[in-house]
Amino acid sequence: MRDGLKTTGAVALVTGGIVSAFALAACCAIPILLAGIGISADWLAPVVMASQPHATLLTIVSLVALAGSVITVWWAPKHCRPGAVCARPGFRWTLTGAAVVGAILLILSKVYA
Repeated sequence: MRDGLKTTGAVALVTGGIVSAFALAACCAIPILLAGIGISADWLAPVVMASQPHATLLTIVSLVALAGSVITVWWAPKHCRPGAVCARPGFRWTLTGAAVVGAILLILSKVYA
């Protein structure tokens, strides 16, 4: 697999994981957090209505995407050309951090649901 495809795939996976975790957390966790800092969360109502019937599927998609992104990113340096984006430690740590944010959103969505 080409290095650019690995990089793009890992970014797409972590983005998908965060988006699906956000959709799940939109019902309860995010409004509670936003209200705690004084921000209205009324704009999340359409996201909540759209995501609730698909909560199980979104949970599975989020778990698979977040895990897949971390596995892809940490496995890639063994198979990337030196100096490629997928071989850089900063890229790996940034994507891993984004996956952790997605995992936190997913956990909060389950705790506050």
